[in-house]
Amino acid sequence: MNVSSVSDYALKLLGERAQGSVHSVFATSFNVELAGELIHIGSEDAPLSCLGATVAAGEASLAVRAIEAGDPAEWDGRSLVVRGRARTLAFDLAHAPRRSMRVPHALAAEGMGLDAELYRALDSLHLAERIGLPWEGEERSHTALMSLARFSSMCLAHALGYENPVRVEAASRAMSGAVGYLVGRGLGLTPSGDDVLCGFGCGLRFLYGVDPLAQRFFDDVAAAVLGRGKTTAVSEAYLAAICEGYANADYLELCETLRSHEVAMLPTRLSRVLEVGHTSGADGLFGFAAAFCCLM
Repeated sequence: MNVSSVSDYALKLLGERAQGSVHSVFATSFNVELAGELIHIGSEDAPLSCLGATVAAGEASLAVRAIEAGDPAEWDGRSLVVRGRARTLAFDLAHAPRRSMRVPHALAAEGMGLDAELYRALDSLHLAERIGLPWEGEERSHTALMSLARFSSMCLAHALGYENPVRVEAASRAMSGAVGYLVGRGLGLTPSGDDVLCGFGCGLRFLYGVDPLAQRFFDDVAAAVLGRGKTTAVSEAYLAAICEGYANADYLELCETLRSHEVAMLPTRLSRVLEVGHTSGADGLFGFAAAFCCLM
C-alpha cells in the first residue's frame, strides 16, 4: 500500500526489526504493537499521528476490513507487514515522505503577540462543557487544572529570571499532584485526564522548549505513567511521545499558526484538534489552554 507520510518519531520507535501483532482496529485506522511499541496506520484524511503513518483514504478503509486484532505483524527495517486473515498488507515506511513531528518552540519570554486572539478563540469553544473530564462540582478537577496553569506561570517567571524559589517548589508539588490525579482518569482508548496532560505538555513544549523547570512536568509524567499500567497502552504511547517532544500533526499545525501569527487560521486549527475522538479533542485543548494561561 502507498504510504503518503510517516512520522520520524514512529521510525525511531521501530528501530531495525521487530515482531508483534495488530493491537486494535477502528473505522479507518489501526494500531500495531511491535516489541512493546505502538504504531498507528491511518487515513490521510485525518491528521498524521506522531506514532505512525498515513495512507490514502480508500486504502485505509480496505486495510481495516482485511485485518483483526491479534493478526501477526512484523517490521523488517523497511516495510511494516500485517498478515491479515483476508490478505497480507505491506506498508513501505522507509521510502515514504518523512515528516518531523517535534513540537516547535516559540520563546514565550519574548511574547506571543496572539494572546487576546487565542483567548477569544478558545473561549468561544466552551471547552468546559465539552470535555470528558468530570468538571461540574468536581473540585479536584478544578484544582488540577489550576495547578497546571500556575506551574506554566512559574515556568514563564523562570524564563524571565523572576522566579521565587519557594513559589517554584510549591507550584512544582501542586503540578505533581495534578499529574497523579489526571493519569488514567476517565474512560475510553485515551482517558480524558491523559488527553489533558498531552495537550498541556504540547503547550509547555511550545512555550518553553527544554527549559529545566518545564522539564519537571515531563519527568513527573514519565515517572507516574510509563510502564506502570495506570492507563491504556495507547495513552501511554502518546504520553511517552510528548515527554520526548513529539505530538500529532493537528497540534503541530496549531503551534505553527501561533508562531507565525496567522490570526485568521486559528479557528480552523482549533476546530481540527476539536474533531479528534468523542471528547479527546476538547480535553486536549483544555490542557493546551492551561499552558497558555500565563500569557492571557
